Amino acid sequence: MSSQTDLLTSFLNWSKDNGAKINESIEFKTSKDSGISATIIKEIPSDAISKPLISVPSKLLITNELALKEFNVSSKNLSSLFNPNALIQLYLCKLKFNATTAKSDFFKPYLDILPPNVPHPYFWNKSQLQLLQGTDTLIKIKQNLQNLITEWYELLNVLEITPIEKEGTAFDVNDIDSIFSYISENVKTTSPKWNSFIAYLWSFGIFTSRAFPEILINPDNCSNVNQAFLYPIVDLLNHKNGTSVKWTFEDDQAHFFTNEKNLKKHTELFNNYGDKSNEELLLGYGFVQSNNAHDDTKLTLKLDPQLIESMPSFGIVLNKENTVGTECLQFTLSSRNPLPRNLLKLFGFLSKLKSETSLNYRNILEGSDELSSILDAKIQFFKRASKIDASTLEPSSNNTVVIKILKDFFAGQRRIYISSLEELQKFQKTTLKNINENMAFSFKTAFKNDKTFTNSLLLSLGITKYEDLIAKNCLNQALLLWIVRVVNMNSLKRPLDYQIPSFINEMFHEVNSSIIVNKEDVLEYMDFYKGLFPNLSEKIPEVFAQGNWGIKQFIIADTVVDRLVWVRKSNNEPIFIDKKRFDL
Repeated sequence: MSSQTDLLTSFLNWSKDNGAKINESIEFKTSKDSGISATIIKEIPSDAISKPLISVPSKLLITNELALKEFNVSSKNLSSLFNPNALIQLYLCKLKFNATTAKSDFFKPYLDILPPNVPHPYFWNKSQLQLLQGTDTLIKIKQNLQNLITEWYELLNVLEITPIEKEGTAFDVNDIDSIFSYISENVKTTSPKWNSFIAYLWSFGIFTSRAFPEILINPDNCSNVNQAFLYPIVDLLNHKNGTSVKWTFEDDQAHFFTNEKNLKKHTELFNNYGDKSNEELLLGYGFVQSNNAHDDTKLTLKLDPQLIESMPSFGIVLNKENTVGTECLQFTLSSRNPLPRNLLKLFGFLSKLKSETSLNYRNILEGSDELSSILDAKIQFFKRASKIDASTLEPSSNNTVVIKILKDFFAGQRRIYISSLEELQKFQKTTLKNINENMAFSFKTAFKNDKTFTNSLLLSLGITKYEDLIAKNCLNQALLLWIVRVVNMNSLKRPLDYQIPSFINEMFHEVNSSIIVNKEDVLEYMDFYKGLFPNLSEKIPEVFAQGNWGIKQFIIADTVVDRLVWVRKSNNEPIFIDKKRFDL
């Protein structure tokens, strides 16, 4: 069996014999850790980068045109297929695993250097995939595999080719566990039948990690921008974010240029696969990058379809990327945009009362707290996920590699959620700072300044300090008592020593004028009311015997709390906020 170095040498000789040109300062070599890479063995001066470093003649390219000829079909016959590369992927299977194909002998040196084991997670075993449990990435892997099988069956049906695995025998398309089992059983097969699904899955992995857009070489006749071709030699270059490269096609050759000016000796020559997130790199190439500047994460929320339909009327603009089916919304978070404004609006909308016709400061702030809880839960999830116990994995030669990939992947996801949470906290502080003094009032201010009322809470609720309200879970009761006290201000013998904004009283009277109190409402508040009255009126008449302290007052006060009060999550501080429109 030839070594990887021998296969690489044979491939490069074949390429050059057929017209390929490689700058003499570039050397391709193999290593156990990084596979094949290109190294600069002699510094390339800046003026030399205006010329192509690698040129590959069209006869060395594997294109859709070759696939159409091989299967003797028209692209129109394949118009029903979602993936424009389905046919060329099957063609690669036939080239690689069927020696009778017309072009197999010609392309053999190239086919021989294609890795037999692609590193994509589609080929991981069940125990390795289980480490992704709870992530959208695992859901996407399952969906992609099921879609790929359906695509494969449809393609073979169009071409009237009998698959090796008939549907329902080797695996059930709708049973992801049987698909995983099939892959695990066949993944180490070095020479699968070309019309088997494991061969097609391998080809899919090769294309997602090595293919280039066909519009580069066929701009006039390329019917789909996602249509791709295989670009020998250049597809050996590794990826590096930020690398400035250019691909062109002229004189029947595909040329590779770089705009990098520091091509010094012993450095690596890189390609740029595009500004991709770690999930895109993982699913498309089988690796991730630490501290990836283009990394992102997807926050998926399941909501009532009717609720989703009503969002545009509240200024929540949703695009195709946000919509996943009829019940889910998805938002992309990244270091560049850790807190999309329509996500903030969404959570403000979810915190909106039915009676509210626009988003206001209270529901935006309340919604931001709900979002904060979700972000914090995500941070904790990825923190736990990164603590991988290798002993739980099935024995495999790539366990160490998979663990390293996942640790970097989870760290990147957690980093983004931390950034989003920090941005959310800044948003809350800025929003509170921008609220006019006449628009907000902290209950802590009342607790501090209204000594008569505060002292009364010792008898009514057993409260000696503000923290007791939280510890004893009676903050809402104290709020109701205080609101009714405020409404009864005109009945007090002695006015309060602090200023209370008028919007609290105004909201109480607004609710009072529209509310209909029924028997069920009274029964709901009866235990609370009887637990306090008439005992408080008798023992602390200076507070609780002045004005109207009937049960209806507390029912109204509870609605006022719903409409005006935001309890700040960080310190459990209730803040009354005027019902003013908030525009993000």
